[in-house]
Amino acid sequence: MIFLSIINHHHDQMIIDNKELALISKEYNIVIKSNTKASIALINYTNKYNIQLIDESYGLGFGCNNNYIFSYLQNTKQISNKDYFLVINPDVTITLDELKTLEKNANKTTADIYTIDLYHDIFFTQPELSIKKFPTILGPIIGLISKTTRNDAYNKSKITKPTIIDWAAGSFLLFTKSAYEILNGFDGKYFMYFEDVDICRRAKQKKMHLMYLPNIKAVHKGAFNNRNILSKHFRWYLKSYLRFHFL
Repeated sequence: MIFLSIINHHHDQMIIDNKELALISKEYNIVIKSNTKASIALINYTNKYNIQLIDESYGLGFGCNNNYIFSYLQNTKQISNKDYFLVINPDVTITLDELKTLEKNANKTTADIYTIDLYHDIFFTQPELSIKKFPTILGPIIGLISKTTRNDAYNKSKITKPTIIDWAAGSFLLFTKSAYEILNGFDGKYFMYFEDVDICRRAKQKKMHLMYLPNIKAVHKGAFNNRNILSKHFRWYLKSYLRFHFL
């Protein structure tokens, strides 16, 4: 069984408008941790579709929020060792059929973490650079400042079968329950950005495998707020970048 972990930060209407999520809720467990006070509309929506809503402890970082959900599932004895924990952004849309295929693929392989083929558009013509090799010290900063394409991204067009990779974006990461537990979840010292690179690096250090499944697709809208060097998101990005490489 897959448990979906969704962090809501003023995404109430986006979550409500996601028609696929309502269908998924009929067969899978969805837990939403609201990082801002949930609206009445979101509360009514989660009640209608039997989605668990955690509406407390606001202002946490991305990693801490997902760890919060995982601890909640453990404490309420909902998740077992045979289950999966899916970290998925509220702006990612995946169909129920694709999610079922993901679960079947995961059950047939022996990886510890999985990710899929993310696209920017509903027609699957604009692939997202969501799988990458571990970053060099200057690579991410040069890419942000120059706004050029990251040269550390895997070429998805050349990957046609399940493949072990370095790291994948935290917008969609499927963990085995035991893997997330062994890794002790995300490092809460990363408020936002690089927590996905960090957890994938720690997984590799523990000889765990992250597998990219190219046959499963989803759409990730993505805001990419860190590209504006005058924004608070860039400051968060820079702080996490320094922590990852030097601390």
